[in-house]
Amino acid sequence: TREQAYVYGISSSALVHSISRACSIGVTSKCSCGSLPTTPPNGNFKWGGCGDDVQFGLLFGETFTDSTLVNKKGKAKTSKKSMMNKHNFMTGRRVVADSVTRACKCHGVSGSCSIKTCWRSLPSFDTIGATLKERYALAVEVRRKRVKKEKVLEPIHKGKPSFQSDEFVYYEKSPDYCSPDEKTGSVGTIGRLCEADTRLPGNCESMCCGRGHDNFTMEVTERCECKYYWCCYVKCNTCVKILKLNQCR
Repeated sequence: TREQAYVYGISSSALVHSISRACSIGVTSKCSCGSLPTTPPNGNFKWGGCGDDVQFGLLFGETFTDSTLVNKKGKAKTSKKSMMNKHNFMTGRRVVADSVTRACKCHGVSGSCSIKTCWRSLPSFDTIGATLKERYALAVEVRRKRVKKEKVLEPIHKGKPSFQSDEFVYYEKSPDYCSPDEKTGSVGTIGRLCEADTRLPGNCESMCCGRGHDNFTMEVTERCECKYYWCCYVKCNTCVKILKLNQCR
C-alpha cells in the first residue's frame, strides 16, 4: 500500500540523515566531514567548514536497507514486493540527497562579513519529512510486467508512462482505516480522540469518517508550580485541570 511505501521511504531517509549528521559532528570514527565541491565558489565566500557526509550516509543506507532484499544465496529478490520496497528505499535516499543546501558563516572585522565560509549541509529532518509527505500523497500505483527477460514495474495509468526515482510506488489499494479489520490489522477510528473546529490533521470530520463525534470533559490531576530548593529537592503543588475532549463515535 502507499502507507507501506511511506514507512519504507521515511525509514531509509532517516537512516541516511542520521549517519550523515553523525559523521560531521564526530560521533563515529567511520567517517568525517563531507567532501567539498570541486567547483570554485562565487562571490565573496569560500568553501570550508565541516559539512554533512551525505555520500557516506547514502552508501551506508543503501548497504543496510538493501541487505534485507537478498535471498540466502546472496542474490537480489525479484518478487513484486521486493522490487517495490527497493525502489521506496531508494526514494527515501533520493529525497535526502536532493535536500542538501549551502550553509555559510560570516568572517570579518566588526561583523562586516567580508568573507563567508560555506559548506554543504542537510536541513532538519522536519523539512525532509514534509517532502516525504508530499511524495506519499502523489504515490504512483504500479504493476509488474516482463520486458524481454527482465521484470519491471510500470504505472497502471496509461497517461503516466513511467515514474521517477523520487516518487513512491505501491500496487495494492489501502484498506479502509475507518472501521476495524482484523485481516489488515486496522483498529479503526471508533473511540479516537480528535480536534473539533479545525481543518488541521486530526480534525474530527476527517478522523471520524463522517460518523460524528461526542464531547466530554475529563478531570486531570498533575504536578505544577514546581520549585527547586537548595540542596537538593523539588517541591510541587497539585493542580486540577478540566479538559474538554472530543471522541469519534
